[in-house]
Amino acid sequence: MAYLSLQAIAQANVPVLLPDTCILLDLLRSPRRENVDGNAMLAGKAIRDGVVQSEAIGCVVAEQVRNELNDNLPTVREETNTALRKLRDEIARIDKWSEALGQASQTQISHFLTRVPVAESVMTDILGVAITHATTPDLTYRAIGRMTQKRTPAKLGKDSTKDCVVVETYLDVANNLRVLGHTAAIVFASSNTKEFVSNMTRALNTDIAAEFATLGIRYSRALHETRHLLGLPIAQ
Repeated sequence: MAYLSLQAIAQANVPVLLPDTCILLDLLRSPRRENVDGNAMLAGKAIRDGVVQSEAIGCVVAEQVRNELNDNLPTVREETNTALRKLRDEIARIDKWSEALGQASQTQISHFLTRVPVAESVMTDILGVAITHATTPDLTYRAIGRMTQKRTPAKLGKDSTKDCVVVETYLDVANNLRVLGHTAAIVFASSNTKEFVSNMTRALNTDIAAEFATLGIRYSRALHETRHLLGLPIAQ
């Protein structure tokens, strides 16, 4: 039974994951991407096990993140399936080339496609038990102010309202947890580094770093880093 409220998480005083849309979709992205490999998926499974099975960590998902996932999930799923089908067809074509040159070759990778729903289930398992933190009018107001002031993740010339809503939601979650007496780690995970990390220093932008420090929030940019910061063992 996963945690049903912030009060329950605070009472258990377990580490907390605050994921953005990108880090969750990374669990379903094509393994033809360089950053999607066995280690990333083992990290994702460890996070899933920590949230769903052992209750070693709590997970709170912004309502805005759930909305974005509903919009983007079908596209990412199809992109992954398409990439793997193209790889399968290319291997089959090269097999024929090898055979024409006198070397029997029977490379089979069709089973790769059967792993896509398994990968998706890692993400949906997490979402199925995570607490949803609603987008209130006050959070929307704060997000608009954040965007107007061009504070991370807002940028000049870009409508960053949704990203700002996510950040303000998670700042609110962290503040509520600390008020309730929670002292364990809180990890905000986003692989969308271009919105949060300085191109010059490769460190978290100073404005949001200061906000995170006040509440004891740590930033993670990848699944394996998230697993480590949450103190979870590698899944077997």
